[in-house]
Amino acid sequence: MKLYSRYIGYVYLKYLFILFIALELFYVGIDVLTNLKDLPQSANLQLLYLGFTALSAIGYTLPLSLIFAMIITKFNMIRSNELISFYSLGISRNAIIKVPFFIALAISLLYIYLNSTPFAYVNEYKNNLSSFNAVGKVSSGMFLKYGDKYIYVKELNSLANAAKDIKIFYLKNGDLTKLTDVKTATYNAKKWTFYDVNSTTIPSNLAIGNDGLKYEFSTKFEDLAGFDPTSIEKIYDSSNIYSIKDALNSIKTFKNQGVNIDGIKANLYSLIFTPLFAPLMVLILYYYLPASGRFFNLALLSFGFFIVTLSLWGVLFVMTRFALSGVIIPEVGIILPIILLFCYACYLVLKHR
Repeated sequence: MKLYSRYIGYVYLKYLFILFIALELFYVGIDVLTNLKDLPQSANLQLLYLGFTALSAIGYTLPLSLIFAMIITKFNMIRSNELISFYSLGISRNAIIKVPFFIALAISLLYIYLNSTPFAYVNEYKNNLSSFNAVGKVSSGMFLKYGDKYIYVKELNSLANAAKDIKIFYLKNGDLTKLTDVKTATYNAKKWTFYDVNSTTIPSNLAIGNDGLKYEFSTKFEDLAGFDPTSIEKIYDSSNIYSIKDALNSIKTFKNQGVNIDGIKANLYSLIFTPLFAPLMVLILYYYLPASGRFFNLALLSFGFFIVTLSLWGVLFVMTRFALSGVIIPEVGIILPIILLFCYACYLVLKHR
């Protein structure tokens, strides 16, 4: 890597670190002051709450930090005449922005990867701490359809992959053929294992002289392959909080069950495409920076860049909310704006070759 690239990368990372820490502390401070009365009583849970709050804020603070760090870096270089010096040495505009752009892109891709892990649920864990004084929660009274089966779950703990008091109704051509009553069940990432099972089989032809009801008891049996607890809980409580992995599993599980999966798709798109807003805006805003501050009020101009960034981020956020609530289709609310930004960024790069 060339010397000027290392220098620009170092300055950009320095401002990125400062801005990110400052925005994180600001977010956590405001959240704590707002929810002070709802904080857990235990000191350990309070520390967990602060940690989850800081992690949940990354989705808001990281993109803004990536963009603001570029703006501050370049304006300081303009003010000290470093930027015009680089241009006078024959360094192209594309070469100067290359390092900040790839740093922003790498960090954004890392954040997308984290969204495929339990990291995506930190906001839910934070809310559980304030509401239930526990990281996880137990859902109850759930009635769902899966294939030709109807399932009632009295208690479901998605974090423990366990459930209690389950009733499974088996139907064939609209007629009830079997009823299974289960005390406990566990999920092993592929299928459910049910324990202490009482089954009642109903004959297809109920008539005098024919076979009657058949009762069976078994210590355990396996069924409902792919019907993972997280998908059950999210669909039932209409939650829009998913990881990338769980969103894909939920779409696969419920796409043929008559369930509206637009909300799940919107969540999946927001986890994958929305973080790309930051590196694209780093690229776009850079090409509108002046080479020298001689003819511009740099303070006013930098303020304008901050306002433009916040405005575009707000528009994208609102469109994402609309997509999650079903007002507009996810492809239009989330993917289309990112595609338009990508096309415009490519145009600017090609224009300044």
